[in-house]
Formats: sequence, structure tokens, C-alpha cells
Amino acid sequence: MKHDVISALCNPVRLKLILCLARKSKNVQELIHTCGLSQSAVSQHLNKLRKAGLVKDRKEGLFIYYSLKYPKTAKIAEMVIKFTKEIRNEKQ
Repeated sequence: MKHDVISALCNPVRLKLILCLARKSKNVQELIHTCGLSQSAVSQHLNKLRKAGLVKDRKEGLFIYYSLKYPKTAKIAEMVIKFTKEIRNEKQ
């Protein structure tokens, strides 16, 4: 499971989804609109995040809403993004 978590946090699209879920739960359509991703990309990456234990879901009527299982996941995603930018800037 540790490998799944690290693998899930190593992808920029998944980091973006985590940040999109930081404030409130959203369904796939909302994530497509908010994050600017395709439906297939959102679904595939949500599946990876769910398998890693970082995202949970709940069914509400016709929709499935996704949220972060641990709120600190958003802070970790922010840190990974900032750190990646710092490294990129050092290389230039």
C-alpha cells in the first residue's frame, strides 16, 4: 500500500485532482469542469487515488461524489508541487 500512495502522489494530474477536492467533494462532471480534464482521465486517476486509499466516494442519487479521505493529502500535494517547481527552477 505504501508504494500505491507514493505512486499516486507522483503524477501531476492526480496532484491536480487532489487540489480540486481540497475544499469540498465533487462528482466526475464537476471535476472535469473544475480541473479541465477529460472524463476518461478523471475516472482513471480517481481510481488510482481510491486504490491508494487517498480518496473516498459516496453515492448521492445518480451521482458519485469523491472527497479526500485525509484532509492533509491536499497539503502534501501542494508541497510536492512546490518542491517540483523549486527543483525545476534550480536546473534552469
